Amino acid sequence: DGRFSGATRGFCVGHVGPEAAHGGPIALIRDGDMITIDALRGEISVALPDEELARRRAEWAGPRKTDYAAGALWKYAQLVGKARYGAVTHPGAAAETHVYMDQ
Repeated sequence: DGRFSGATRGFCVGHVGPEAAHGGPIALIRDGDMITIDALRGEISVALPDEELARRRAEWAGPRKTDYAAGALWKYAQLVGKARYGAVTHPGAAAETHVYMDQ
C-alpha cells in the first residue's frame, strides 16, 4: 500500500494499532502471548481462553490520556486522515486540487 516506502521485504503486518487505544482486542495482549496471523484468511488471533480475555478486559484501565496541546504532534493530530487511507495530512483523491510534484 506504499506506507512503508520500500522499507519492508516479504510478509509484513503494518497496521494493527489504533483500536488498542480504545479497548479493542489488541489492548488485551501482553508480553509472551502467542499470536497467530493467518494471511490466507485475513485473521489474527491470540492463544488465550475466553475467561482470561474477559478477566483482562475487566482490568483494562481505559485509554491513555494524551496532553498534546501544541507542537508537531498536536498539529499532526489535527490534520491527519484515517490510517486505513494512509494517514496522510492532505485531502487526497478527488478532493486534491494541486499535485505537488507537478510544480
